Amino acid sequence: MKLVRLSNLLPFFLVFVVFVENSQAIPAFSRQTGLECMMCHAQNQTKLNGFGRGFARSAYTMSSQNGSQSLIVGDEIGLGMPMVLNMSLMLKARYDKGYGDINGKGVIPKTPNGDLIDTNRGVYEIFKTSTLNIGGKVADNVGALIEFREKEGKSILGGKVVSSFELAKAYAGFSIFSTDTYGPFSGAETYNTGLYKPLRQFENHKLTNAAQATDLASGEATGGQLFYSGENLFATLGAYVPKHNNDGIDIGGSMIPFSRIAYEQPIGDTNLIMGGYGIKGVAKMRNTTFEPKLIGYVPQALVEVKKEAYGVDLQVEGYLFSQSSLLTANAVLKNTTTLDKPYLMNYLTGSILTSIFGEPEDADMKAYSIEWEVYPISSLGLKLSVLKLDDMGSHTYEPDKVDVKDKNTYTVGFDYSYRQNIMLSMEYSMIQPMKKDIEDYTALLTVLTISL
Repeated sequence: MKLVRLSNLLPFFLVFVVFVENSQAIPAFSRQTGLECMMCHAQNQTKLNGFGRGFARSAYTMSSQNGSQSLIVGDEIGLGMPMVLNMSLMLKARYDKGYGDINGKGVIPKTPNGDLIDTNRGVYEIFKTSTLNIGGKVADNVGALIEFREKEGKSILGGKVVSSFELAKAYAGFSIFSTDTYGPFSGAETYNTGLYKPLRQFENHKLTNAAQATDLASGEATGGQLFYSGENLFATLGAYVPKHNNDGIDIGGSMIPFSRIAYEQPIGDTNLIMGGYGIKGVAKMRNTTFEPKLIGYVPQALVEVKKEAYGVDLQVEGYLFSQSSLLTANAVLKNTTTLDKPYLMNYLTGSILTSIFGEPEDADMKAYSIEWEVYPISSLGLKLSVLKLDDMGSHTYEPDKVDVKDKNTYTVGFDYSYRQNIMLSMEYSMIQPMKKDIEDYTALLTVLTISL
């Protein structure tokens, strides 16, 4: 095991010192409600507690009565709707370093000169995953959360609108959503088990969380859902198309159904949450929409993308072993994606430089993960995770990918929060590939997050 050089982390500590003296907790929903961030997020900026889950399921409509400032406030704005929208900016600086890290075909990536590339050398990503968010109350019983960010030089707009109605001690409503990265559970998911990418315990989600590692809970998705949230029961049913921009998708027959159910039960000082989820259906889309690189190489035609996935998850929050803790587990029991015309998704020339492989990656996968974080003090979280991943895909057109992703991964790390809206995370992963001809490798990820 190689040691981490302190010089690699110096830029993050310098940025941290510059910001901590001048920052205050002023993200969008804190402005709207007049409450501190910790009311919804407990010890961590990303993970939600029970109060935060209730706020999200009520359509972000709680407003402050003490006159706290908003980006837009008014009783008669637009169509006479009472609107309270606020803006927040989440800045992220990342340092990613791999030791013996492999690419998708089990090879350590090098330049023609034999030099290591990508994360093996250490990559600084300043603000690459930063986002601008606008969220809050749009009308009575209606809220929205809109996200702007940059991806590969393009501006990306995504978000969701939630309408929720209070029924005694429960909420019922619907949401519509569109995202290029957060997957089909983006609309109303509020648990921290990784089904909705922003609600996860580890920054390096691909090495720590089963739903993220199998790509079941990530990627493009546009859809809608109905949901019910009671004191103990949460249930949702919806449908989606696997694209953010739906051009080229046969909407009439391509909505893929999905469902989610969870049960919450307080036990002493802890809250036990058990759940399950499933996806099953077919989407029709043009082959060139699924993989734009195929344009000009193969004829345009509709292909059927069949998706079937299901799993179970667990969350325990509160006190474990006399320590404030959060424990999550996720088991992806099946995640398959198949095409009816795979020959229309691949252009083979015999040269890896000109061949185009458009068949779905991770075509048949399952995974298991356990993540535990303990808080010896309210601002510090110590983390541990275990992940097991099995890729059973045949990878017919790329046989050198067979079993390359199979691995056991062990990750340790910490989160340190300063003034609620500033967090430094550091995570170190040890990866043991199951394929005999791939050696063990490690990864270090350091992330500084500032919410303004």
